[in-house]
Amino acid sequence: MRRITLTLALMFISACGAANSGSGQPTPPTASPVALSCTASGDASANWPAAPSASATTPAIVSAAADGDTLKLTFVSGTPQFAVVPVGSAHFMVDPSGRPLDLAGASGVKIVLRGFNGGVSNYNGPARLTSSGPILLEVGAIGDFEGVVSFGAGVSRPACANVTASSSTLTFRFIASGG
Repeated sequence: MRRITLTLALMFISACGAANSGSGQPTPPTASPVALSCTASGDASANWPAAPSASATTPAIVSAAADGDTLKLTFVSGTPQFAVVPVGSAHFMVDPSGRPLDLAGASGVKIVLRGFNGGVSNYNGPARLTSSGPILLEVGAIGDFEGVVSFGAGVSRPACANVTASSSTLTFRFIASGG
């Protein structure tokens, strides 16, 4: 019995060895590139709007951060309905004043978020964020009016965004588009 146990243990240990290419060298993992696609819009999460326990004076957007080609928006609770609209320039109009806002870049992307409280300021972060990405160059807050919050993104070339949602965060990854 002891010999069978020892034999099985050796077989198990031998079977758990690293795969190799036959030359004795471990086979390197192969990358499986997944092409990101443009996300035009998305629905609000089930736990949106912001939790009723949140103070009416607490902005629904907790933070906005731009890093590389990514913009991350974090909310008090859940995620709102959104739309991503590529535009021909990095020239935007601030809602509702109509004041022009020019961002860095040759093209632009407008992000529209819906379902906010129209009676309070929903974003109190920086009005402009710069980024080091080859595509995303600058983000500006361009609207917080009647329950709609919007941001403009200045991009280096025609672009769109691939959007992922998690519990209380929307992450916009800017990618080049054909337009």
